[in-house]
Amino acid sequence: MNAESLQVGQLTFEVRRTARRRTVELMVDRDGALRIYAPDKMASEELTRWVKGKMAWVYGRIALKAESRPNAKLLEFASGESVNYLGRGYRLKVVQTQTEALKFDGARFLLRRNCRARGLELFRQWYRRTGTEWLQNRVRVLAPRVGSAPADIRVRDLGFRWASCNGNGTVQFHWKLLQFPARLVDYIIIHELTHLVHPRHDKDFWACIERALPDWRERKEQLAEDATRYLSFGA
Repeated sequence: MNAESLQVGQLTFEVRRTARRRTVELMVDRDGALRIYAPDKMASEELTRWVKGKMAWVYGRIALKAESRPNAKLLEFASGESVNYLGRGYRLKVVQTQTEALKFDGARFLLRRNCRARGLELFRQWYRRTGTEWLQNRVRVLAPRVGSAPADIRVRDLGFRWASCNGNGTVQFHWKLLQFPARLVDYIIIHELTHLVHPRHDKDFWACIERALPDWRERKEQLAEDATRYLSFGA
């Protein structure tokens, strides 16, 4: 089987072709991976049109899988709530006065009372600011394992994706992944660094992942099964 990838909107599909296949099959795996099984000689343009006609079904399956997982309780930005950072829960305390709207003192998050209505926005800003520096340092540590380094690193809201990279060498990470344990974030980093060398999910891509992170399967499975319990702000 040959492997390639197909981008439709914000979703990336792994395409597997065989000469024996006569029809197209689309699957949403238990880990959320999107896979297409297609005839070997089917043109990419025809395959893209076929997939676009199935997008309502795809999003429906993604939603069903999300509903079947244990949902993290959304924050109400009240004292005593737990906020995750790199897999560890830190208590939130609402305070009457402080200079910053939100700050982290290493042991807990402190949110000024008159800023509770802006809680999500403030935490998003904090994760983006703090996460950018942490991810830059972590990428420097992990990049030699893959033999590639990004031209730029950005932290933003990526919708359904935890990370992405483009042809210019820029790697983007979703701010919400900073809630996960570092070992799960490392898998996402290695995955994107490998894409800088091997754009498609082919055998060379997975061989590179294997060399860089021998236990990647375990980490990928944990990400799929357990990630939602770390998401203080929802999936």
